[in-house]
Amino acid sequence: MSDDEFRQMMAAFSAEFCADLPSRIESIYSLWGQIIHGEHTPQRMEELIRVLHKIAGSAATFGFSAVGEVAAAAESRLQANRDAPQPPDAAAQGDITQLLDRLRHAVAGQP
Repeated sequence: MSDDEFRQMMAAFSAEFCADLPSRIESIYSLWGQIIHGEHTPQRMEELIRVLHKIAGSAATFGFSAVGEVAAAAESRLQANRDAPQPPDAAAQGDITQLLDRLRHAVAGQP
């Protein structure tokens, strides 16, 4: 594979990642809403952490550093409640919601 072919392939992957971000953000908000509005399960928390982890890693790969940093921060904040049988307390919910709002804003700022 030539350098040009590799660059084209990475550009296509990057464009696909960017195009998928809005639906991923909506999935994150859906899971978060379920968790804080009475439908908390450790499986939902695990799914939310997994989605954020994937975004953080992919964003770094494709040059969306602001998106990756905020997704990683949200993932890290959620880790404390990973196996808890109840949703995060009110203070943690506020912190996490703020991080998710920052993530949405960072995604909205992408080309």
